[in-house]
Amino acid sequence: MATWDELRSYIRINYKVDQDDGNLIRLLFAIGDDRTQIVIVAKSSTGDGASQFATIASPFAEVGDIDIESALTAIAEYVVGGVVAYGRTYMVRHSVPLETLDPGEFEGPLRMVLHTADALEAKLIGSDKF
Repeated sequence: MATWDELRSYIRINYKVDQDDGNLIRLLFAIGDDRTQIVIVAKSSTGDGASQFATIASPFAEVGDIDIESALTAIAEYVVGGVVAYGRTYMVRHSVPLETLDPGEFEGPLRMVLHTADALEAKLIGSDKF
């Protein structure tokens, strides 16, 4: 894969897509123990537009539901991801460059973001909201 359209096609073939608006894909995963997790994959680029990326994000809490310092401390235990706020939702996010992306370079970060967000949600919220 080297383009957003190629990644989008790969995702549509290999995953159940909940929503797809062309630049943002929403996936819903069954984790087990009646837990689910939303993952969003979006087309993004550097500020100058020179490099294209796929941003993988998964929500774990809403602003006001947790102490953000606890989330920042907890995510330090994980290999991938950073905590960001999109509106009133905290998410685990990681970006991968599209230019040289192959399926393995997408699958690993996708799974790590998915499981990190679910683990933070379970630890900090104690329930399955996302």
